[in-house]
Amino acid sequence: MGALALRPGEPSLWPLAALAAVVTLLALTGVLPRWPGLVHAVALPPLDLFTDLRILLARAPSQPVFLGGLVLALAVRITVLAALIPGPWRRRLRFAALYHLILLLPLLLAAQLDFMAQALLYARLFWAAIGFLAVVWLLAAPVPWQSAPEAPRLRTALARSWRRALRVEVLLPYIALLLGIGVLADLWPGLIPFLVPVSAAVTAGAILLLRRPPNGRPLLRGAVGALVLVVLAGVFVGTRTEADPGPRPDPRPGSIMLMSGINSGSGRGAIFETEVERLGYDCAHTFYFSYAGPGDGQPRGVARCPIVTGAPYVPEDTQRPVAEQVDAFVEQVRDLPRPLVVAAHSHAVWIAWQAIAEGRAPQVDALVLVGPFPESPVGYPPAGEDATGRVAGDLLRMLVPVADLMDFRFDADAPAALELLATPNAASEILAQPLPEDVRVLSVTSATDLPLMPNGWRLAGGSVEADVCPLRVPHPYLPIRPAFTREVNRFLDGEPPMPCPVWRDWGVPLSRPFGTPPDEA
Repeated sequence: MGALALRPGEPSLWPLAALAAVVTLLALTGVLPRWPGLVHAVALPPLDLFTDLRILLARAPSQPVFLGGLVLALAVRITVLAALIPGPWRRRLRFAALYHLILLLPLLLAAQLDFMAQALLYARLFWAAIGFLAVVWLLAAPVPWQSAPEAPRLRTALARSWRRALRVEVLLPYIALLLGIGVLADLWPGLIPFLVPVSAAVTAGAILLLRRPPNGRPLLRGAVGALVLVVLAGVFVGTRTEADPGPRPDPRPGSIMLMSGINSGSGRGAIFETEVERLGYDCAHTFYFSYAGPGDGQPRGVARCPIVTGAPYVPEDTQRPVAEQVDAFVEQVRDLPRPLVVAAHSHAVWIAWQAIAEGRAPQVDALVLVGPFPESPVGYPPAGEDATGRVAGDLLRMLVPVADLMDFRFDADAPAALELLATPNAASEILAQPLPEDVRVLSVTSATDLPLMPNGWRLAGGSVEADVCPLRVPHPYLPIRPAFTREVNRFLDGEPPMPCPVWRDWGVPLSRPFGTPPDEA
């Protein structure tokens, strides 16, 4: 316990305690959002500033409010850090200010990518943001506590941090405890204000340990820490095995329509590659939806079968007004052989559901939701309009090319985007509409999407007959994996989904605290 005792001459930890008290009070009074990420507001820098940026991006209604909040957040963070490190006060302030200003842009980028992932419901951006944040935090978190007591200098502290292997012997246990606190906050939201002091206490312990010189061989400890991370990554990747697609069914009656998602084009999109013969359909009974409306056929591209119906469409057609997309769906299912199964991927889930809920597509007998998002809790205002998320919306429009690098072409001001993504909870309002009782519905979710679902992934109950255990498959590739084939066949044969391991979604409460606060938090 001696390592966790304050030594003579060391700065007191009272500024951290005071900060925890203020954050707790602001959470209890509703000034700060009660969402699991709030426990990071008293974490080791720079995770605390990352939390401030997430809140400001999601909540600031105008650019002046955002800038004012940012100045206030920086002033608080700089003052608190300066009070926690040794040395003459002016040098401490200079050190803390330089530290935060250097990290501001990387943290802002990570927070904005986080926001974009939540607003656009695009998990690749979320995992990119978290990976980038992890690197920044691991490099920066030990630095302030390695400064020379008599004259804190950033260059000296950085050099010491490297020589001491980034103090991973402290940081790895610390992040494990912080993740545990985040899990408690995610599972029991009512505890969030009271978990803030717990998080602060863990941070205080880490600060005391980081102030002490490392014992033994720090480079060896760093190598062991790196080895642990490599082993964990290997276990994660190694356990992702391809499932057995199951036996090939006999030819099924009726037909199947496959609907690709946003940013797709004729013959371009994973669902076009679905092995329909493994689902019991031949090409004569397989049809592909076109966002451009009815027509005499489309370019085949990567499609498993010739595309003999629908007009050729391009990615821009997927962002037409929702009503027009619903009309196109209604027209294209009208004369298809029954029983008709519709497999709708991602964005197409909302289009098919809306049409069926309105009673305009009575031809649909079964609906397979491929990668559905039950809700869209984070939105952004129209261009130039002051409203919640104004700065995040402006930055989103500037950073859309980043998403394009990840094969996601997007127009933030297209009609469908404004209706479904910019408007908070528009998706949940669509899926809240009941479907006719004779329509069977299956939900197939990607495990990588789960952090973007604040209230969980299960849709079963009401209009949805069954939820498939989240598949360890990236969202874009769900329709072409054997596990998808197996589960859809079980559904069409009237069998329940495969059992879901209890650990399948354990990673969700670990990751959700790193997300953006939803509008209702």
